[in-house]
Amino acid sequence: MKRISIYLFLFLFSFSAPSFADDIRDYEIEGMSIGSSLLDYMSEEKIKEGIERQKYMYQYTTDEFGEVYKFEGLETYYMLSFFVKPDDNNFIIYAIYGTLPHEKDMNSCYKKMSEISKEFSAKYKDAEKISRTIIHPVDTTGRSTAKEVNFMFKSGDEIRIICTDFEESLRIEKNWIDGLDIAIQSKEVGDWLSKRIN
Repeated sequence: MKRISIYLFLFLFSFSAPSFADDIRDYEIEGMSIGSSLLDYMSEEKIKEGIERQKYMYQYTTDEFGEVYKFEGLETYYMLSFFVKPDDNNFIIYAIYGTLPHEKDMNSCYKKMSEISKEFSAKYKDAEKISRTIIHPVDTTGRSTAKEVNFMFKSGDEIRIICTDFEESLRIEKNWIDGLDIAIQSKEVGDWLSKRIN
């Protein structure tokens, strides 16, 4: 089923993303795009609850952005997460992450990452490709990692392919997911998140 999901993703993503575009608002995950209002997909109450629930994940930054999860009504992904500004009454989306879980086999995650990276490299030839592995900032033990391939556009916006491997006891305790994320992320969110890494 995961194989079907990832190839469905590639078809949907490729179909909705013209190769000449340098504006991430042209890209969609599950029909949702940067610049639209999260209120089109969730109630204000659920958005505010989600921002409050995820605050602990971003304790090293300001509260300029909040993260909200969505599990219901998805066709391709296990879950989506969105970054919005908590004080924005319209809750405009600045980043979308789609997660496909791979917790039993990280090698499968890395293989899918490589496949998608090749697809994107051919499609987004003007984007700068950056690969890196970082210690995941939510794990103070330093035993959780995130392997990434980032496609950086001239605007500073990016599309990211991420395999997250949480330390096992922490993953179980927090009920987190090891897996493959595809992210469409504005420069503004990228700059904010980098404060937690650098």
